[in-house]
Amino acid sequence: MKRWEFAFAAVGIVCILLGTRWIRRGELPSQESVLEEAGCRMPMTIIEPPRDVTPAGTAILIHGLSARRRLMTYLAEDFAGHGFRAYIFDLPGHGDNRDAFNFAHAQQCATVVVESLIRSGGIDPKTTVLVGHSMGAAIAIRMADRDPLAATIAISPGPLVLPQRMPANLLVFSAGHDIALLKRQAERLREAAGGIRTQPGDFAQQRAFDLRYFPQATHTSLIFDHNVAHESEIWAMQTLFPSIPSETLILNADLGTYETYNQGRRRLAGVGVCLLGILLVFPLAATAASHFARPRQPESEASPVSAVLLLSEVAACSLLAVLLLWLGVPLKFFHMLTGDYLGSVLVIVGLLLLLLNRKISSQNFSFTGAGWFAVAILGLATILGGGAWVNWHLRDAWLIAPRWLRFAGLLPLLWIFAYAEEVTLGPVGHGWQRAFRFGIFLLARLEIWAACVFGAYVLVSGQILVVILFVFLAAFSIIQRLSTDAIRWRTGSPAAAALFSAILAAWFIAALFPLT
Repeated sequence: MKRWEFAFAAVGIVCILLGTRWIRRGELPSQESVLEEAGCRMPMTIIEPPRDVTPAGTAILIHGLSARRRLMTYLAEDFAGHGFRAYIFDLPGHGDNRDAFNFAHAQQCATVVVESLIRSGGIDPKTTVLVGHSMGAAIAIRMADRDPLAATIAISPGPLVLPQRMPANLLVFSAGHDIALLKRQAERLREAAGGIRTQPGDFAQQRAFDLRYFPQATHTSLIFDHNVAHESEIWAMQTLFPSIPSETLILNADLGTYETYNQGRRRLAGVGVCLLGILLVFPLAATAASHFARPRQPESEASPVSAVLLLSEVAACSLLAVLLLWLGVPLKFFHMLTGDYLGSVLVIVGLLLLLLNRKISSQNFSFTGAGWFAVAILGLATILGGGAWVNWHLRDAWLIAPRWLRFAGLLPLLWIFAYAEEVTLGPVGHGWQRAFRFGIFLLARLEIWAACVFGAYVLVSGQILVVILFVFLAAFSIIQRLSTDAIRWRTGSPAAAALFSAILAAWFIAALFPLT
């Protein structure tokens, strides 16, 4: 172990402690509950305004496809900080919800939550604002036919059949870097609403509508954008207090925003600092794990497969994979929306690459029980530690039992792809060789993604989530490669590095995609 690794680890521990304090500091009162009614079991978090504030109204927030209620925490806390009681919950198949997902069941259960809260007196429809993102926004708009509320805020709404009547006081946000289908959906809503109406009388008559365009935003970044939160809260206040001049409401919101915004920003910064701390501790943990592996054996600096050949092979294998999946998805028994498709693509690509590179695949395989055990422990520690802070709270580090079962089933299958990737990329190398190898890796992953996009748009596979989740897939790929390279550089074992990579990939798919 080297001195710089100990120094980095010490700084990392300080970052983790500091970030933890920022995350916990200034938390608003909240409580966890589970609503069980009409065949729906909905894990829910209720976030209250500051203890000395009487709630002016209620905000119910609905997450999007392949998300969870924790992703709506930033918006929910901002609403709570401005005097709203906020409810966030996991739709079926998402987060902590064990029920099977389908779109109709998700809309049904969201409706059950709202109607149950109305019957119990938990919310007043006249002072309740419904906020949805993506699929959640589509559900919120569709609910207008059955449960009219004071206002609806739709953030990058997903495709939907328009309701018979438009929601009262509807505000729609659209992102400049969103997919074209969702941009067109926002325009359809503007046309159906009859154009922009934002006068005080429009709010009083519950007919206000506005479409706000954020040219530099992405589909997901909108729910973490302070301006989106601020404009949403002003819209909610205009709904509840239409007789008060909008300039006064905006001034009050601006004054109330300062501390709320600082607390939210501090918590987001805390998450980032904790993740940085984990990354700084990782080199020392990787070195410790490598000591249990067999002694590092030197690898040739040259890649066994040329860059042009590798990219050609990956492109051909990826295209063949999506063509084969047009006939059927072999991993469909995992019952994960898009996750079974993506896993099938990776397994088929991995098998084809190993077949095309049989010689180097057999030469690079090695197995030592102690080494693989050490790497497995490090991999599990990484997903638990990283998952904890990505999901804001330590309790969210644990996958629910059905997701752990899928993780266990995916792990050996994804090892096939991870091993094929390791042996074809070759040794980590140094300097420009390492940077060049990393670039080839990114291009290869982009080819796999492009093939999935081809399947979605040309073959009509229905796997649109692969397109929507591009930013998440790209960020995960970069983190996965950097950490896997650290393992391989220390152990010299492509097979052990592939095990670590497969653990990360299996956790990512098991945690991210809805259960069906």
